Amino acid sequence: MKKKSSRQNSLQNILIIHTDGNTFNNPSLKCIVDLLLENGCKIDLRYPKSAAPMPIHKGVRFLPFGARLYRWKFRVFNLYCSWPLIFFTVLVEKFLYYKKYDLIIGVDRQGLIDASVLNKITKTPFVYISFEISFEDETSARYKLLEKNASKKVGAWIIQDKVRAGHLQRENTLNPSIKFLLPLASAGVGMAKTERLRDHLGIPNEKKVAIAVGAISKWTMTSQILKSVTDWPEEWVLVVHDRFGQTRELLTGELADFADLLNRRIFISESATDLVDDMGGIFAGVSAGLAFYKPEYARFDYGHFYGKNLEYLGLASGKISTCLRYGVPVIINEVGFYAEQARQFRFGCVVERPDQIKDCLDEISNVEYRNNATDYFVKKLDFNIYRNKIWSCFEGLVENALE
Repeated sequence: MKKKSSRQNSLQNILIIHTDGNTFNNPSLKCIVDLLLENGCKIDLRYPKSAAPMPIHKGVRFLPFGARLYRWKFRVFNLYCSWPLIFFTVLVEKFLYYKKYDLIIGVDRQGLIDASVLNKITKTPFVYISFEISFEDETSARYKLLEKNASKKVGAWIIQDKVRAGHLQRENTLNPSIKFLLPLASAGVGMAKTERLRDHLGIPNEKKVAIAVGAISKWTMTSQILKSVTDWPEEWVLVVHDRFGQTRELLTGELADFADLLNRRIFISESATDLVDDMGGIFAGVSAGLAFYKPEYARFDYGHFYGKNLEYLGLASGKISTCLRYGVPVIINEVGFYAEQARQFRFGCVVERPDQIKDCLDEISNVEYRNNATDYFVKKLDFNIYRNKIWSCFEGLVENALE
């Protein structure tokens, strides 16, 4: 019994370093935060201020940093790639903000490097969670060297699927025996709400709704999706929903071209939720989700990678998993593993281009697709499948460090 008590108390204080600043809009991170809190942990969350909501959570201490430090870290991590400057920066942060931790979780490149510095200073074990993979041939050997060095003392690393794991392992020279595969997805089947977004937008009950959620950008092919609506069957309409509620602002330059379709065939949603797993009102009454990805190999902005990272998307699509969680089948393009799975398990239709969406709308209305969407989520994606093993992984790292 004493041993059990010791294990229960070994993992108490956690530092999560997430330099995207959208922790509660990331399905996996939101679930990991919940898992830690459920097990009595206290969390310090280090992140840059951004447009993403950061709702108050009991047990979470928020440690945001502003634009000045963001710009400085951007330069030393990405442009100078200077280990001495990085070490000095993290050392200062440690004395100003951090306390003693049992475990550190570093998210993506900067979180990984920060965590490795803290590990050198304090010997605290750390976990690396990757949602973005940087490739040396798209960056530079100098840029990747920081990640490779930071990866040497990783206690465990988390990635979405085998394909992405293989690429990350090679790019960062990670130990494959300590990897953990975790699809980017929330916990539990999503429940529809009676208060529906479609009603708030004034969409008539007889209309069928297809929704494009998440980021609005060239790489999500939003413009092509908008253009495709003119050829859709008359009973179908499109809702565009930016995850942070900035839809109209982000589409300012394009909406003028669709003025005759607005509030008739195209509806703009700015009803963002604080939590990614609380979208029951957004997906209630929706018949199809649209998820398109177009790699942009010539573009990366240090921290977000739009080439091979999207080419090898795998199970790293939060928008696809969220649609399936609410029983909403998807129309997607050729995005590797998800496209293969959609064909095999019939939870969606695969097309080459957005102008082919019109050819799938009648088929995807079949109730079989909706049932298959829920079934696939429950059997393959649901965070609850992995939660106990993740907790054991975290707890084991701390126990080993104490021996």
